Amino acid sequence: MLADDGEQDLLASILNRIGLRMTGWTELLQLEHRAPYRLDLNNLTVVADRPGRPIPMQRMGGGKNWLGCHLLALLALHEHFVQNKCPVPGFLVLDQPTQVYFPSTQQYKALSGTTQETLESDADLDAVGRMFDLLFSVCAELAPNFQIIVLEHANLPDERYQAAVIEDPWSGIGHHALVPEEWK
Repeated sequence: MLADDGEQDLLASILNRIGLRMTGWTELLQLEHRAPYRLDLNNLTVVADRPGRPIPMQRMGGGKNWLGCHLLALLALHEHFVQNKCPVPGFLVLDQPTQVYFPSTQQYKALSGTTQETLESDADLDAVGRMFDLLFSVCAELAPNFQIIVLEHANLPDERYQAAVIEDPWSGIGHHALVPEEWK
């Protein structure tokens, strides 16, 4: 019984530390709820512990909050894994995380062009910038043991973002496209 109690105490301690990191990062992301956040393993969700009643992720509004909750949990877990030398691959792959900020196809396509076109877009670029600030910050803290691979159409004008781009944007202009014109 002692070993079981010790394991439960250790798990509670780990989850508390993960929750502290998640809560700290909510300020940067400016999520809807300003409350302590935690990972609820029993229900496999993220919870904001507001005074009066906890709010599980599925009741936290829409896609922007859900993306934020997923990022908080994934980044905090990876931070724990790296710091404790856990045998978990040190990378995270995100597929088009900015898409929740640009609900219309027209808005989203406007970001795949030049950086000047991106600047002129009416999308929530501040929120996207905060999201990438968090990603860059966590990568820097955990380097060289962690990397984030972002598959993204948005072509943001931020210097750090542009320096991190590995492949030039596939704009479809000229011969620079994912699917060659002759295949269409």
